[in-house]
Amino acid sequence: MNDSATREQLYQTTGLWTSDRIGDLIDDRAAQFPDRELFRFEDRRISYRDFAAWVTSVAEHMVAQGVVRGDRILVQLPNRLETLVLQIAAFRIGAIDVPVIPIYRQHETRQIIADVRPAVVAVAHTLGDRTPTAEIDRLLGELGHEPTLKIVVGGSAAGWTQIPDSVSDCPRGHLVLPEPVDADEPALILYTSGTTSAPKGALLTSRALFAHLRNMTAVADLDDRSVVAAGTPLSHLGGFVAGLILPAFLGARSVILPGWNPDQAVGVIEDERVTMMMGATVFLRDLVTRYAAGNSPVHRLTNYLCAGAAIPRELIRDAEDVGVHATRNYGMTETAGICTGARRSDPLDMRADWDGRVLPGMEIEASDERRRPLPDGAEGELRIRGAQLFDGYTDPAATAAQFDEDGWFYPGDIGVVSDGWVRMTGRSKDIVNRGGEKFSTQDIEQALLGHRDVDSAAVCAIPDARFGEAVGAWIALRPGVPWNGPETFLSHLDELGLAKAKLPTEWHVVKRIPTSASGKVQKFGLQELTDLATATSTRFIPARP
Repeated sequence: MNDSATREQLYQTTGLWTSDRIGDLIDDRAAQFPDRELFRFEDRRISYRDFAAWVTSVAEHMVAQGVVRGDRILVQLPNRLETLVLQIAAFRIGAIDVPVIPIYRQHETRQIIADVRPAVVAVAHTLGDRTPTAEIDRLLGELGHEPTLKIVVGGSAAGWTQIPDSVSDCPRGHLVLPEPVDADEPALILYTSGTTSAPKGALLTSRALFAHLRNMTAVADLDDRSVVAAGTPLSHLGGFVAGLILPAFLGARSVILPGWNPDQAVGVIEDERVTMMMGATVFLRDLVTRYAAGNSPVHRLTNYLCAGAAIPRELIRDAEDVGVHATRNYGMTETAGICTGARRSDPLDMRADWDGRVLPGMEIEASDERRRPLPDGAEGELRIRGAQLFDGYTDPAATAAQFDEDGWFYPGDIGVVSDGWVRMTGRSKDIVNRGGEKFSTQDIEQALLGHRDVDSAAVCAIPDARFGEAVGAWIALRPGVPWNGPETFLSHLDELGLAKAKLPTEWHVVKRIPTSASGKVQKFGLQELTDLATATSTRFIPARP
């Protein structure tokens, strides 16, 4: 179906696309299930009614301060209920939600602020040893941008306002709030790294988000009795889906974890009778390891949708052995989540060896180097289109580079499609996928090349037992520069404000970095180079004055 009008009509007639707006979701569910529990977070429990009231109060506060429909609201917070309140309040008033993962520091956040020019910025008072308000104030000054409103959560700071931190503190001004954006308008901008150094902002509509929720509900056999645990960041698509919009769509309950502690997670899963989780390989491996070691609670997780990083087939089988129905799934921010899935009734061999079957309303094909479709079972570059697909990037040039005239999106993945089943076999995009968080290798390379002692550098993904992938760095030093270990270069990267997850854990010092005749680095040859020196760095703690 190359006619876009025909495809859109199909999405509507099959019920994947409706007029439902993400900004109405919480109010609608609060009207249906006012006293039903929506969240458990640490020692707090909150009902649909109370959460809706909290959202309305925060929405009124923003409107009273001058925030208008269409404004962009940047939320960079760790896992806490305010993270969700602020995002839903943005949807409620027709603003565009821009969640930013808290591991991003000045380097990445600067690029995002410059791109979206947010009317509202919301950050935590402290984040580890960081002071986000000071970081943001410095960036705003450098960029010459002054938001309408700056919100700090968990403390106070000069020039920053606060929101109510509980339902009982909610003042009600009874303002007339703007309408949420329509189903076919962008409601959410999520940043994802690609082959370029700057993060790319993916524009997601309500209809794409709801199409994903409908497909996930069907393939995973979910209903209002499901209990969903969110262990990933709520500012990440997976955490946002599991922590809020999936349980709210179901009329179900969410258990939000403040961070990932596998021993605590096992206990919470038992205590709260959690039935479903979704996330990267590392979380599933942690749970399976503990269940297999004899940590045998009465209740165990029963359903896990694995995506976001390399998924070993053995892990799916190991999960089955301890009673967890796990599936490999293919998807990304640009498809609003998973676009393949497998049912409980599907054979274990298929669930373990393939990344799921293409979901309804989605099309996935393998294509050749000229973007022509390949026969069933042939390996090529994957291309995607369908009801869950995003509306493009904030950068029109990035959109044009990855779409063709027939509406196919090319994410840069290599794979096979056979009888509707998909297996991703590699990536043409030059990124590292560390536990589901993706970042550009070029970004890290450019930072390394900024050090005076580095002559040339190449960065690529390396296998990591815990996170699937980590960062490996190959560097050639300038003549006469001795190798004294990685600490100098780690300090340099830290001073530039790169996220800690981007810091290389494996270092190779080589005579030269191989390049093609045109000067392009030939990364396929890095592993064959003779190392002059090597080092590993599992964790870097910068020296403090």
